[in-house]
Amino acid sequence: MTNVQALVNERAYADNIPPERDRQTDNFFTADPNIQYLLRRYLPPHFQAWAARELGRMGALAAGPMDERAAFTDREGKPRLRKYNRLGEDISEIITNDGYKQTAAEVYGAGIVHYLYHPVPEVGEKAPYLYSYLMGYLVSQTEPGFYCPVTLTMSAAYLVDRFGSQELKERYGKGLTSKEYDSLYEGATWLTERQGGSDVGANATVAVPVEGRPGVYQLTGEKFFASNAGAMVATVLARVNPERPGTKGLGLFLVPWIKPNGEKNSISVRRLKEKLGVNAVPSAEVLLEGAEGYLIGEAENGFRYMAEALNISRICNAVASVGIMRRAFHEARYYAAYRQAFGAPITDFPMVRDMLVSLLLNAEASTGAVFDMIHYYDKVQTYGSATEEERRLARVLIPLLKYRTGEEAISSAHTAIEVHGGNGYIEEYVTPRLLRDAQVLTVWEGTANILGLDLLRVMRKEEGHVAFDRLIRERVRQWKQPLSQPFARRLLEEADQLRENVAWLMQQPEAYITYKCKTIADQMVDLYTLSCLVDEAEDQLAQEGNARKYLLAQLYWHKHFAVKPDRGLRGDHMLDVRFFQELVDYGFVPEERAKPFLPA
Repeated sequence: MTNVQALVNERAYADNIPPERDRQTDNFFTADPNIQYLLRRYLPPHFQAWAARELGRMGALAAGPMDERAAFTDREGKPRLRKYNRLGEDISEIITNDGYKQTAAEVYGAGIVHYLYHPVPEVGEKAPYLYSYLMGYLVSQTEPGFYCPVTLTMSAAYLVDRFGSQELKERYGKGLTSKEYDSLYEGATWLTERQGGSDVGANATVAVPVEGRPGVYQLTGEKFFASNAGAMVATVLARVNPERPGTKGLGLFLVPWIKPNGEKNSISVRRLKEKLGVNAVPSAEVLLEGAEGYLIGEAENGFRYMAEALNISRICNAVASVGIMRRAFHEARYYAAYRQAFGAPITDFPMVRDMLVSLLLNAEASTGAVFDMIHYYDKVQTYGSATEEERRLARVLIPLLKYRTGEEAISSAHTAIEVHGGNGYIEEYVTPRLLRDAQVLTVWEGTANILGLDLLRVMRKEEGHVAFDRLIRERVRQWKQPLSQPFARRLLEEADQLRENVAWLMQQPEAYITYKCKTIADQMVDLYTLSCLVDEAEDQLAQEGNARKYLLAQLYWHKHFAVKPDRGLRGDHMLDVRFFQELVDYGFVPEERAKPFLPA
């Protein structure tokens, strides 16, 4: 810490304002015992030492220099459009600041995309998606806007690797998965058109085959909300068959900014969007004016391919949400630890303790659920070991967790502002940026309504709710700890209720079914998240003798299930106040001390 900063902090103590965090020592990974636990729980043992070291390095960068660059980008360094060169030619160049470029070099250099396709030298195997998403969790605590381009690069790499021709893989695969910033091809996804939005089947951009060049098309149309505009390559949906309406007539194309012969492609940017938040990612209105594009896979399967890549993006969205939730708790906890009011530290007041533990509960419960879901996704994509039932589970869980975590990120950012009081509303603090950045997470990759309809589709076409029901019941049957059994009984009762609710709802008129599908989604995500939390509690008690997570499970139950006529006014054990220090400091709670406050 510099002498100047020390003087500033000394004055802050005198004025009863919490001092600046020491960015030289703060680390988002080492300060987070829960994410370290989840790493050990889900990452294969032979990856753990390497991953912990890499994540520790990224945690320090994210808490320090990366965070400073993110604040600059948000306030003064937004991407800008250089529309024309000195000759008046439309070059549509998007310029980002040097700090943004440094962040990109560091994050891609950590292998956030690279190690999904290339072996980790120390291990000799490709990394699972879990490693990439752990990185994304840390990055999102400081710069969820930049995590969007990373997400789109992951998606483009997936589409080229899985469905692209050998020529596309050789020409673009290496660049999309590069660790070196100078040779990196960042990816983009351009889906949204002004007349379509979430209704992708209404897209009007057309693709016409180029005679004598198999697989090469000319694309003409407008993309009204193009994320990461200016990226080296974009995946674009365009209509290959005007006779086939809806999504069935859409093909998927890889459209480079610069063609293989070195010429700029026929792409122009009308303007950059002015957004509420996530200002690091350049979002634009893009015009395709006979742009050269290369067909990915079969011509009329484009939407199906993109739907697979959308799963990657939705998981990234959930990861960004829990990252913001964790940062909101981190900042509120730090501020409250120093702030005094009415002659006492504000953490002495029960209402403040309730707010802080609520922040912790949201972050820890949802983070555990998200990484449990990622474990299923890795079974499908990385290990190839998933049963058909586990594949269905992944398709159910992804929209559920994307839906819930987006909403909780906004709530958590708001609560962190309230803990800070008036200071939380000041742009010199990170809390306003957290709230602005969180707002988009309920919109990106599908609104709540779209996610509810996607869940309904999986239930109808694949009986996803049946697979979900079996998951909950099988998980509950495996619990051995006595402290888990009351939760097991509760969850089984709720699972019975869910089964009845689904059976009844499916007999109702279509309008009513769609009207209530989010209600079913809420019940499912509550069940799943609590089952993950109790699963973690059982594991931690068996491994470490620590009953702390059982207290969180009980708090989660009261928040999401225990609706009483008195609205919870009477008989509250105030677990969040009584066990405040152990909860927020990830302390040790002996079984004997926790047991009297847990269900019998």
